[in-house]
Amino acid sequence: MFEALRPVLATLIALLVFVPDRGAAQRPPDLSGDWVLVSATSSGGRLRGGAEVPTARGEQRISANTVSGAPFNCGRQCTIIHKGRTLTVDRAYLASNATPAPTVMLQLDGRQRSVVDSFSPSREIPATAQWAGDRLKITSSTPTSLRGELTFTQFVFVEATQLVVVTSVNIDGDAPVTFKYKKK
Repeated sequence: MFEALRPVLATLIALLVFVPDRGAAQRPPDLSGDWVLVSATSSGGRLRGGAEVPTARGEQRISANTVSGAPFNCGRQCTIIHKGRTLTVDRAYLASNATPAPTVMLQLDGRQRSVVDSFSPSREIPATAQWAGDRLKITSSTPTSLRGELTFTQFVFVEATQLVVVTSVNIDGDAPVTFKYKKK
């Protein structure tokens, strides 16, 4: 009887060993590298800061390359160091500043932590960063005297060979801004 079951058992063992586990977690991409801004566009609505120039696809190309108050800013160029659950944005050149912004370190564990504000190094921004599939989702809220609380949502991911950063803020009429970077 055991001899008759041997082919069935061999097949089951082979299936367990060689068939990939579809329930296994997707490994997040490595965002490390020296990145240079290629484009910054918005898909409609209003934009604050930066001149708007229509493109053929109906997007608005903007001259700004950062979002004040957002926890993740690469600016015109930056170095990203991605090790395990830590993402460091270093040597970010924001707007026309000749010196790099302070280093920003994000912990990618979904817990809220304070990070340095790229524009005001004496200020910290509460931020949460965690993976949503192959995209890093970063959220933060900042109280303001004029508009109440500003909530930023940023998605950082790799598309083909480009680093893509999509930044949204909870102001009526403001459109998400998409920044695209290429490796140096």
